[in-house]
Amino acid sequence: MPDNVLRMIDVTRSFTGVQVLHGLNFELRKGEVLGLVGENGAGKSTLMNIVGGVLSMDSGQMVLSGNRYAPRGPRDATARGIAFVHQELNLFSNLTVAENLFVDGFPTTRFGAIDRKRIQRCTRECMDRFGLPVTPDTMVGSLPAGIRQMIEISKGLMKNAHIMIFDEPTTSLSKREKEDLFRTIADLKAKGISIIYISHILEDVFDLCDRITVLRDGRIVETRVAADFTETDLIRCMVGREMTQVFPSIEKDVGQTVLLETKDLRWAGKVNGVSLSLAAGEIVGMYGLMGAGRTELANLLFGVEQRDSGQIFMNGNTLPRVSPRGCIRQKAAYITEDRLHEGLLMTKPVDDNLTLVKMSDLTNRFEVVNSREQDKVNRQAIDDLRIKVADPARQMANSLSGGNQQKVVFGKWVMNDPKIFILDEPTRGVDVGARFEIYSIIVDLAKAGSAVLLISSEIEELIGTCDRILVMSGGRITGDVPKAEFDQERILELALQRAQ
Repeated sequence: MPDNVLRMIDVTRSFTGVQVLHGLNFELRKGEVLGLVGENGAGKSTLMNIVGGVLSMDSGQMVLSGNRYAPRGPRDATARGIAFVHQELNLFSNLTVAENLFVDGFPTTRFGAIDRKRIQRCTRECMDRFGLPVTPDTMVGSLPAGIRQMIEISKGLMKNAHIMIFDEPTTSLSKREKEDLFRTIADLKAKGISIIYISHILEDVFDLCDRITVLRDGRIVETRVAADFTETDLIRCMVGREMTQVFPSIEKDVGQTVLLETKDLRWAGKVNGVSLSLAAGEIVGMYGLMGAGRTELANLLFGVEQRDSGQIFMNGNTLPRVSPRGCIRQKAAYITEDRLHEGLLMTKPVDDNLTLVKMSDLTNRFEVVNSREQDKVNRQAIDDLRIKVADPARQMANSLSGGNQQKVVFGKWVMNDPKIFILDEPTRGVDVGARFEIYSIIVDLAKAGSAVLLISSEIEELIGTCDRILVMSGGRITGDVPKAEFDQERILELALQRAQ
């Protein structure tokens, strides 16, 4: 009989009266990498939050290494040898790397003082493992998302756990960082550590995992040896139907009217003379490796940062100074890559989040919200975007799955009828079924005459949805590839090219 280190027996869990886990039975073997896959809202994060002590189960039981297991909180789970690397980073931006690694327990000397030499030494060892260009005293808030993700992973590895749960760990990583992570997971497995690997990147699941468990609508529908699945089988199990298309059909016209244009845009040495234009009905992709300047450019376009020089035009209007409020007036929208900190008010209800942008249109001159109209437009957005939410007036954004959170982010902007849409990694952490829905929204916006700038780290995504692809390197555009010339190797070559 397999050596099971973790068993979950008839586990159930509900939120606001809606059952999200239905009597799950789950097993993890010693020294294996078990893939856990399913659409957003299937219950993956809920299931793992129960294992990690973040949530309690309503009924059922867990057995850990032969003993009953019912953690009272994350600290209890850590003490029992379980480490959880969350999808959304749990780091404090106002603390140093070292402080973040030891925030839940600083080592002390025999005199009771904080052992700063040990903290510095251990932090350097963790950073050297991934070759990260940081020091123990580097402020986390100054680091890009990819390096923050690696610090979060390092924090989990420091716990000397015998079970590690990775929830979408590669969504912000470069190719090199991802390869480093996969080597680390292989080393952990070789040492007998059990891994639960949650990801929407099916190629990674097949490469890494010994077995794969599929969760759908709060129920486990299949567990097989990874080699016994084909990708088509796996997708069918996840969505409960045949997926004949990954990307929607694109039949639209690109207009002559330029809606967004920049000339020689520069900022802080990270954006170095970018000139671009987007026409009505056009979906323009933007690809680049980490540090290429894509997100910095998006922040300039929406006024999150102020340019050092250059010009920005929206709808034919010169913008002497760009601000988010001014962009909203120009019917521009911006979905950032960080929905946790920048996209949503996580502790507010779904209804409040959906009307964040449109709120001024729903209030009268006495600043009183028209609740009937608010309810109407919110219900329309929930229906159109197929957001899975039990009670939008009471259910908090942080209780939704990652994919449904992203749909809420889309909803708050789409309700404002944007003519210019800037999207930075819009499908990050989103399953294959929800991705198709998001692609369809993007295409529909373009068909209605909007100009879309789609920033993505996935070349296949850009090839499947865009009219042309801009490539960035070193803060400059190194290529403008038309649809007829789409080629993955060529695009990657342009991304690796040192900007002249």
